[in-house]
Amino acid sequence: MTRRLAITVRIFLCVTLLSLAAATGCRRNRTANPNANVRSGPVKATDPEQAKRESQSLVEQGKELYKNDQDEQAVESFKKAINQDPNNAEAHLRLGMSYAALGQKPESDDEYKKAIELFKKRIQADSKDADTFFYLGEAHTFLHQDEEAARSYRQATKLKPDDEEAFYQLGMAETRLAHYPEATSAFQKALELDPNDYRASDAIENAKEGTQRIKEGKKHAEEMLKKQQENANGNLNANATGKPSAQRTPRKPW
Repeated sequence: MTRRLAITVRIFLCVTLLSLAAATGCRRNRTANPNANVRSGPVKATDPEQAKRESQSLVEQGKELYKNDQDEQAVESFKKAINQDPNNAEAHLRLGMSYAALGQKPESDDEYKKAIELFKKRIQADSKDADTFFYLGEAHTFLHQDEEAARSYRQATKLKPDDEEAFYQLGMAETRLAHYPEATSAFQKALELDPNDYRASDAIENAKEGTQRIKEGKKHAEEMLKKQQENANGNLNANATGKPSAQRTPRKPW
């Protein structure tokens, strides 16, 4: 009985030791590489075309994040896009928009300026790309450069006459410049392309009111000028028909 007990104890001890060894080995495997399952950032593609595709894919992800008000995540996505392709003008533009949403104006302005530089280079290579002119107009708009914005949007509408958004943005740029007849024309074209665009419907009314104010202002200025001329002519006539003023006779010397 004692021998059986001793054998049983030995077996138990062996099983216990083997279990402990296995457990220790498992823990070692789990802790040997703590970062093994941590997902790292995207590695920059070595092939230029692949890098461009990766960059644009990240831009699309960033646009969705921006649309859902996840601005900080959008910033990171656009930064990664620029890391893949530093010449991705849209990535710089979108990064600027995301910075602006976060209230980081200096950073956003820097990105808009970089986007303008890259869009202009793209135009030099292809002057028939309507989308490039549209995005260039957007960048100028965000920097409050309305003359340049209107010029870019106008070219976009010439290259792509069915782009309702380009006509709408052209109308807004012309409105900011107080070019109300031109703005009205742009909004009318936008409504022809999309009769349900309530933005253009509201904006065209404002542009028409602006045109009317300018007409009234010109009419008032013309009336004021006419009165001034009439008054000036009246004074001239009065001086022509009035009696000559008496001349003082000089004193004789003592």
